[in-house]
Amino acid sequence: MVSLIALAVLLASFGSGYSISSFLYMNIHNSGFHREIHYTLKFAGTSKMSCDLLLLQQFPASMYVDTDQLTTMKKFKKINSYVPLYVDVEKPESKSSPFVVYLFESLRKEVNITLPIHFRYHEPSEKKFERIQIESPTLHIQCRNGNGKSTLKGLPTQRLPCPSSAMIYDYDKLGDASFCDWQELEFNNVPTVISVLIPVGNSASYKFVLPATILVSWIGSMYLIYIIFRSGKRINKKLL
Repeated sequence: MVSLIALAVLLASFGSGYSISSFLYMNIHNSGFHREIHYTLKFAGTSKMSCDLLLLQQFPASMYVDTDQLTTMKKFKKINSYVPLYVDVEKPESKSSPFVVYLFESLRKEVNITLPIHFRYHEPSEKKFERIQIESPTLHIQCRNGNGKSTLKGLPTQRLPCPSSAMIYDYDKLGDASFCDWQELEFNNVPTVISVLIPVGNSASYKFVLPATILVSWIGSMYLIYIIFRSGKRINKKLL
């Protein structure tokens, strides 16, 4: 009787598939408008599985990633990323929109990813700083067994870009990315939401800054004209 119960439990465990425990730790490095997000992912229960992972990171309009910078990093094997649009790095926050970045890696016990991020300029206001929050990403995995099928049971499936999307370098072909079935995996810990303070121009200084800027620009221009005119007369004398 005991042996039958043990056999039933063993069969049930095989039928339910493997289970993976996942933990995410996020940190932001550097200061100012140009920083880096460091993702550290730790997994348990992956020894018998072959999987790809996908981090889906949502960013607010107040931030951007430099797609040219990411393309260079991909060529040097420093990151596997896909951004479904070309990001205009010159736009201010008021004219920008939220966007998403897809980060791909192979599943192993510990995965480390470094993503360079940048903050956009905000409209002047009465506040000295603007607080920007970066939410934690969602984790998606794509696993295979000997038959090439997923070995995880009970996880929701979603169609998202395949790992091959990271190999698209031509901005005109970003829309040609292929999509695969991914299973969303919850983190066992509660990742910390990153909060960053970015300096903002003081709108109360507008009445002083604008005239001062025009005056300084005018004085500088007149000085350059004077130097050019004086140098020209000296050169003419030498030629004569």
